Amino acid sequence: MPIDYGLIAMFVTAVVVLGVMVYLFVRSSERIDAGSGPREGRMVTVVKCGDGSEKTREYRDGDYVGLKADDCPDGVIVGIYKEAPQQR
Repeated sequence: MPIDYGLIAMFVTAVVVLGVMVYLFVRSSERIDAGSGPREGRMVTVVKCGDGSEKTREYRDGDYVGLKADDCPDGVIVGIYKEAPQQR
């Protein structure tokens, strides 16, 4: 009985592809390390005043970049970010 090398090659290829897929699935479903999770911090809003100075204040619900702020004359919010404590 002759050996069909094409059929064997297809089988080996299918097994290799299946192995790669299982490896990628296991790797992508690993749990994220608890130490790299969200850190505590405070949200800060940066307001640029009409005279060119910048002020920071606590984030308020509804703040967005471009919103006119009443913290100073002609104030506009130019940034919102989260201050994270330094890691030791």
